[in-house]
Amino acid sequence: MVDVKISFFSILTDITEKEELVFPLEVDSSIRNLLEQLTLKFGKTFEEQIFKNSTDLSKYVLITINGKDIRALDGLNTKLNQNDEIFFVPAIAGG
Repeated sequence: MVDVKISFFSILTDITEKEELVFPLEVDSSIRNLLEQLTLKFGKTFEEQIFKNSTDLSKYVLITINGKDIRALDGLNTKLNQNDEIFFVPAIAGG
């Protein structure tokens, strides 16, 4: 098992009722695996904020691992390691 630290911001804090948590994952897990587990834990509303459809991330959420956007890494297939720090930052719009 590996433990990753997750930080949620904005509406995701409201949905998860958490700002931070340490989450255990199997060795060789990817962001996709993490998102599947978080969807099971936090439900449909969480999933709707993260995914555009069942396979593509929403363009309105930024997911980083250790400060790097997963889109600049290997996307949903990016592997996670012990003590990685993952931020979920939804876009904020207003006028």
